[in-house]
Amino acid sequence: MAQGTATSFAVPNFSGMLFAKGQQATPFSTMIGARPLVTNHVEFTCGQEYNTETGEQPKISETASLTAPQPEIVTRSQLTNVTQIFQKSVAISYGKQSNMGTLQGINVAGQQANPMDELAFQVSRRMAKIAQDIEYTFINGKYAKATTDAEANQTRGLLTAITPNILHLAKKPLTYWLVAEGLKSIHDQGAKTDNIVLGVDATTMLQLNLTIVPLGREVNGIKLQTVVTPLGEVAVALFDTMPAGTAVLFDPSIMAPVHQMVPGKGNFFLEQLAKTGAGETYQIF
Repeated sequence: MAQGTATSFAVPNFSGMLFAKGQQATPFSTMIGARPLVTNHVEFTCGQEYNTETGEQPKISETASLTAPQPEIVTRSQLTNVTQIFQKSVAISYGKQSNMGTLQGINVAGQQANPMDELAFQVSRRMAKIAQDIEYTFINGKYAKATTDAEANQTRGLLTAITPNILHLAKKPLTYWLVAEGLKSIHDQGAKTDNIVLGVDATTMLQLNLTIVPLGREVNGIKLQTVVTPLGEVAVALFDTMPAGTAVLFDPSIMAPVHQMVPGKGNFFLEQLAKTGAGETYQIF
């Protein structure tokens, strides 16, 4: 993607239908985006963790019971994440805005430039890029907490947030029984397995093709297929930003984007910047 101001020769006009090349869908962001949370602090809590204990048979005699056992405590640790900045800018010259009738390429009588408004097109494309960046970050983001204004906060993504229950398959294909094994590891930790989604890339989706039940469920408009295992049903979602050969089991009902609002502006807005000449510059923040 080229940098600079949209001018008449830098961004020529053509007629014809517009077709986008590349991925534009953001299924993971859509899946968890129905109930966003709001914070006024760059760091926010994701919850607390503590270890549960396995059952065992006590061995206490009547004589020993006359003395109370030593007290025991359960310690907790807090889980946190940080918000981060997404920002793009767009600049359009007055010459470009007033020259939308000049067309290049093949033209027939009566045709006109598509799009008709260069500024609206460039802004929509930058917003779509930010949406893709958010989708990528929510899945793959590597955590970094700034200690100075010159450092960048970076959100911890789904894959990097998972530390236990990781299966290293050494380039093995993802089979039905490996999905079941992953679900078992969730069950063994005492977590619920009745709302689990399996996020995969396209190659991994093809590996599961023979065991997928086409009629699945829908989460925030995202249609999901289903794999049935002895420990429950697992919905399957295709994520294009998922690293090749990686699959993840997660519960979308406990996830949400966190918005850090700018007073009087909100969380995602377009504003015009100071003018320096014959054109207009906007930033998306």
